[in-house]
Amino acid sequence: MSWNLPFGKKKLETLVTSRNDAVRQALAKHGDNGAAARHVVHYAYPTKNADLAPRPQILASLRAQGFDVKDAVAESGVVFEHHRSVSPGDFDGLTDTLSAWFEERGWNYDGWECAVVTNGRIN
Repeated sequence: MSWNLPFGKKKLETLVTSRNDAVRQALAKHGDNGAAARHVVHYAYPTKNADLAPRPQILASLRAQGFDVKDAVAESGVVFEHHRSVSPGDFDGLTDTLSAWFEERGWNYDGWECAVVTNGRIN
């Protein structure tokens, strides 16, 4: 997946990685190391004064990147989903990129959630 985004927002990247680590620590408490592919759900919302005119392009861009996209229940947000591992490395790179990409558009990437997977089974 390539988003062609500039990086230079080290503080943002550190915050997102820290949030990812917190979710992975919760998974680890249930015996899940994050390595197995699973359903991952991401959330993003426009900032308070965001222009909503680009929203259709945002949704189209997410679909073009392979996400299943839905409207969030509140605040003109978006829920986008896919299946993958949540292990550090390329997953942290993905969430860092998503954070920067949404920020450039006046939105907040609000994080992700996933099911616990142990012994190849969703719990």
